[in-house]
Amino acid sequence: MTIDDEYPALVWFSQADALAYLREIDPGIDLPAHEAQLRECRERLRQAGFSTLAYMALETIGRRILRAYTMRELGDMSFTTAYLKNRLYETDPRLNSLRESGLPVTWHLDQLEARPNAGEPRVRSLLSTLRAHAMHSGLILGLPAPRADLRVALSLTSEALDTRWIDDRVMGGVLAASLTVSRLMQPYIDDRARRARIVTLTREQADVLERLVKGSSDHEIAMQMSSSLHRITHHVKTLQKAFNVENRAQLAYLAARWGWRHS
Repeated sequence: MTIDDEYPALVWFSQADALAYLREIDPGIDLPAHEAQLRECRERLRQAGFSTLAYMALETIGRRILRAYTMRELGDMSFTTAYLKNRLYETDPRLNSLRESGLPVTWHLDQLEARPNAGEPRVRSLLSTLRAHAMHSGLILGLPAPRADLRVALSLTSEALDTRWIDDRVMGGVLAASLTVSRLMQPYIDDRARRARIVTLTREQADVLERLVKGSSDHEIAMQMSSSLHRITHHVKTLQKAFNVENRAQLAYLAARWGWRHS
């Protein structure tokens, strides 16, 4: 597993990582049976006509992704990295359709290129990146996650030029395989997410964060702590980096959502 320190944080993991964690918490687990299930899922998706599957558990603030736990198997790592690092998800018409309906969304490039916003620079970048990776059509869906602060999204792509082949039988197979994969990956992801919340702070940084969560301004914090505004501003910027957020408001929101308390 590797973690990219840029925003958003991208955490790659393998099915082997997830299964090793399952064995760690339950030494009596039937690991070969789970490995066989995952092989069957991969084969089922390939036989259905899909060439890639991107499985991601996303920690978000609104529509901004803070951290993405991304499975290596069946995915295209170069596409996924570009998609997240260039924030192509922010203008992805497929995701907009998914948010609106809450139902699995089928798509193909000709359909996306015919949309009114296809000429926007970032949408155009997304479409050209999809085409460059031979991702001509596919299916995107969301799955339930045990943690309220995580969203699980699956994106399957194909080299096929249309979606007429994605019928009820194919959709049923995709859902069954996706739920199996998610069930086996989720305990590992939950553990990683929990560990990511452990942030080590100096006493002074913790004092600043405690006051910030309570709604104090930088000026008020400086006065309360008998410190300079410059020093407090420096601490806030350091805290933003430690919590992997972009601004002061996100820092206060995330720390409050995590239930952060001064130890």
